[in-house]
Amino acid sequence: MRTTTRTERPSSVLDDSSLGPRPGQRDWIAGAMNEPRRILNDEPLRKGEERWRGLVEALPQLVWSATPDGACDYFSAQWTQYTGVAESELLGWRWMDVLHPDDRHSTRQVWTDSVAERHAYDVEYRVRRRDGVYRWFKTRGVPIRDSKGGIVNWFGSCTDITDAKHTEEALRHARLELEKKVAERTTELRRNETHLAEAQRLTRTGSWALNVASREFVHLSDQHYQIYGLDPDRGIPSLQAIRQRLHPEDRVHTDAISEKALSEGKSYELDYRIVLSDGIVKFIHLVARPVFNASSNSPVEYVGTVMDVTERKQAEKALRESEQRFRDFTESASDWCWETGPDHRFISVSDRLNPLGTTTRRIGTKRGDLASDLEEEPEKWRRHMADLDTHKPFRDFRYRATSWDGSEVYIATSGKPLFDPQGRFLGYRGVGSDITAAVRAGQLEEALQEAKVVGDNIAHDLRTPLTRVRIRLERGRGHASTLEEFRAVADQAIAALDQLLTTITALLRITEIEHCRRREGFGEVQLAPLIREVGDLYGPIAEDKGVILWAEAPDGATVQGDRDLLFEAVVNLVDNAVKFTPEGGRVELVLLYKEGETVIRVIDTGPGIPEIEREAVTQRFYRSDKSRNTKGLGLGLSMVAAIIKLHDFRFRISAGPGCTAEIACPNWD
Repeated sequence: MRTTTRTERPSSVLDDSSLGPRPGQRDWIAGAMNEPRRILNDEPLRKGEERWRGLVEALPQLVWSATPDGACDYFSAQWTQYTGVAESELLGWRWMDVLHPDDRHSTRQVWTDSVAERHAYDVEYRVRRRDGVYRWFKTRGVPIRDSKGGIVNWFGSCTDITDAKHTEEALRHARLELEKKVAERTTELRRNETHLAEAQRLTRTGSWALNVASREFVHLSDQHYQIYGLDPDRGIPSLQAIRQRLHPEDRVHTDAISEKALSEGKSYELDYRIVLSDGIVKFIHLVARPVFNASSNSPVEYVGTVMDVTERKQAEKALRESEQRFRDFTESASDWCWETGPDHRFISVSDRLNPLGTTTRRIGTKRGDLASDLEEEPEKWRRHMADLDTHKPFRDFRYRATSWDGSEVYIATSGKPLFDPQGRFLGYRGVGSDITAAVRAGQLEEALQEAKVVGDNIAHDLRTPLTRVRIRLERGRGHASTLEEFRAVADQAIAALDQLLTTITALLRITEIEHCRRREGFGEVQLAPLIREVGDLYGPIAEDKGVILWAEAPDGATVQGDRDLLFEAVVNLVDNAVKFTPEGGRVELVLLYKEGETVIRVIDTGPGIPEIEREAVTQRFYRSDKSRNTKGLGLGLSMVAAIIKLHDFRFRISAGPGCTAEIACPNWD
């Protein structure tokens, strides 16, 4: 609001009688207003005017006066002090130059209307201070009348109301903000009430409030009525009516607990059943809290909730029945259940038919702690631990362990990883089975099959040599005529039989190796000493044949295996190399590292093995055309191949010049 006016004629309009002129002083105020600068010869009038000016200039307001036509003819000293403009530059209508540009037109209109209509002048406008700042002023002007009612002058004042304006604006803004916040809060409360009602409906939860003194409900939510099957149009039911809904078997217990809590002013919770009018039974969970009066330690009200937990109770019952069925199945099965934590240590193991001992013996241990084949089958366990660390499910993992009585048992186990809702790994849960009987039966069947295979192989591989022995003996019997001739035939037969026994021994050894009976003897093998030992053994043999044998084996190479078998494999390779290398030739036995593996390499300068025969030479009794004139059984490389396969190593034969044979062993940390 830039300007305000008041058009009614005030009752306090001044006239000459109200000023109370004394005899001899004619309209001194009016005259002073009309001619403030004329020289006064009347001493009393001069003194009165001085007294009047002193009073005016002592006022905090800006005082002014104007002629009957509205032109200002006087401004108090406060005007000049405030605006910085001399009084002479304000007279007439020039005072409007210090008003705010936006207020000049409206102020002039109000002032001219007041002058024309001869009524009091009341307006608000902004006046420029000497520093250029505009401040709000409330200006009031009244006409001064003579005894006949004519206006002889206008008299007025301007009061600084800027601070009041600011206060009024601040109050108005605060009122608007308060009204806005009240409206927002009201909307929020209504929204929350809607959300609360919906939440109660979804969770089947009702709320209530009870007056302790009267034992009467003062509030029941809509959902409370719904849960108890009550009609809200009939009003709030009594406490007794609510209690009538209690299941007969729960009524005494529920009443006793609630009454005790109400008398002691304590919180309480209850689980009970209610029976609706149609016979439906519901399970209820109640929570109640006291509300205390600030001036008393006794509760004045109880507020609480009732939740329909019927479905939860039914689910719990079904879960208990399911757990009991599972327990019955578990107890009647041959398997046992187990559970591990994030560190793969057992935290739960059932005792049912568990050959590894009591639960106490296994809790806190890992699967490998009770295993007895860790060193024999490290690769199997490495893969299993890798699966566990990456939280993969596993099935039918088999291992050998020591039972509680010290006997050897075989276990098959399967497991599934567990995770919480946030995806954090909790451990594994699974089952274990004692497969010792099945393994023993399999081993027995395998042994019988091996015996049959060995018998068949021996019968097949020795038929020809035995036939030759028989023919020699028949010829000796028919042609030998002297004791010396009979002895010669017998010696040939004995030599042939000795060779057959050697062959049988070699075949049995190959069969034993091929069927993994030697894995139980696996351990850490240092290859450098083994290579040097073979070199020392065959050095003199090579030297006698005129062959140079050079062995090099840096320390540090370690593999997992059977040292005796590996020694035998290297011996066979070196024996073949020395055997087939002509005089003046060279055989090298070296140990080297190559692309993440350790390699035992045997190189000779002999005739070599054609590419088409490199797979055939590892078969039993195979002898290439180049070796038919060299003594041997044709089983050496078969033995090497069987040993390498047992260790899960790789065996390679390549061209030289001569022949290069390599045993590639994965590095073992």
